[in-house]
Amino acid sequence: MDHVYQSIWDADQSGNGVPAVRPGENYDSAVGYVIVDEQSATVERNHRVLKEVKIPPSKIGTYLLCQALFDNYALLRSAVETVRPEETQEELNFIDAILPTPPIQRAREILQDRLDLTISNDMLGGMIKETWFKMGSSGSQDAASGFEHVFVGEQSSSPTKIGGYHYWHKYFLDDGGNQSRDRVHYNGTQYQHSQQPSKGILVPEVVTLSLVWTAPLGDRNPDGTSGGSHGGTKTLTKPIGGFFVGCSPECLIALGLVRCRTPSGKITKINGAEYQLDLHRLDGLPNSIRTFFPRFRRADVTDIAVGDDDHAHDSSGGSGLRDEATFKIVAAMVNAINPEGGREFVQIINLSDQRESLAGYRLVTPNGTSFTFSDVFVSPGDLFKFVFPTSEGALRNKAGVIRLFDSDRELVQSASYTTEQAAREGAPIVFG
Repeated sequence: MDHVYQSIWDADQSGNGVPAVRPGENYDSAVGYVIVDEQSATVERNHRVLKEVKIPPSKIGTYLLCQALFDNYALLRSAVETVRPEETQEELNFIDAILPTPPIQRAREILQDRLDLTISNDMLGGMIKETWFKMGSSGSQDAASGFEHVFVGEQSSSPTKIGGYHYWHKYFLDDGGNQSRDRVHYNGTQYQHSQQPSKGILVPEVVTLSLVWTAPLGDRNPDGTSGGSHGGTKTLTKPIGGFFVGCSPECLIALGLVRCRTPSGKITKINGAEYQLDLHRLDGLPNSIRTFFPRFRRADVTDIAVGDDDHAHDSSGGSGLRDEATFKIVAAMVNAINPEGGREFVQIINLSDQRESLAGYRLVTPNGTSFTFSDVFVSPGDLFKFVFPTSEGALRNKAGVIRLFDSDRELVQSASYTTEQAAREGAPIVFG
């Protein structure tokens, strides 16, 4: 499993990315947020998955430059793509703006390390343009590009289906975001092909869904006349598709850049959820993306609740470790370097002499938030690192107790830490 993608995600959350949260979770308007309201069953077509979005003015710049590119492409496969000088300038403006951002700079570090190169800004900009904006053939399509397919969406080889469409902010705008015209109808979640179909709606950083898109014909119609918002539309469907949520456009660019141009693995974890990062390249162009998107596989957490442990049985006297315990908390990152969301963790060791599952075990934080594990197997003596999948810190930076309960709701361990221990930013606390 390759963890470089988590480092890109973390870099973005310190930049222009905004945390994805579930309804009822806390958020900070100054930082921004996306409230993700997935529902497991088919719902009314006016249901909004991205229920509320706040991108602060300090972060919106690259989103707007990305948005300016959306009308540069023709929707229909039969249309001839014409790249005008002003469209090329829009691409360059976007690339120039994202070059200094944290996720792109983290991608540069990964590329330099894995390709054994020294990469200048000019070279990095050229790599982004070749990887995401170069046009080439893909099967029967002559003028395909990764940016159009992933960020904008297009007609697929089927005349009634959507190709691509994997950028959350484009979906938000098409769904009436910022008072734009509502062009999207949500037809329910589609996690049935994942390893844990019931877990997808618990992870706000990803949406997998079925949708109908009333799509503008775009840059040029087949007869050469102008398309765009006044040039007609075509209704297309996507039985199953999806996208990351909360990442800035430069974060998605950085993730695809590393996935396409390095031997990085396609299986990764981001904030405790496991994904397969699918990638296809343009025909004969190994450094140019055709499509790139996440497939949700599984999550370490099965549920998140607040204050649901009122009736748990405490068989240990409220402190220490229960006799003959199978699992034990050995360390925790309580005061992670800001932003703390997605960086706090606990490490749990298997004390037994055989491979054991954490299914049904529960961690309860000092503020009463509860995290229930899925079927995570840990070998004898091995450590399981659980990263708290929350947009904000889950562990208080003062004296507190982390409690571990087994699947029978019996208290296994109370791991206490002091205010002095919690004051050490970026240093893990080790429990005896």
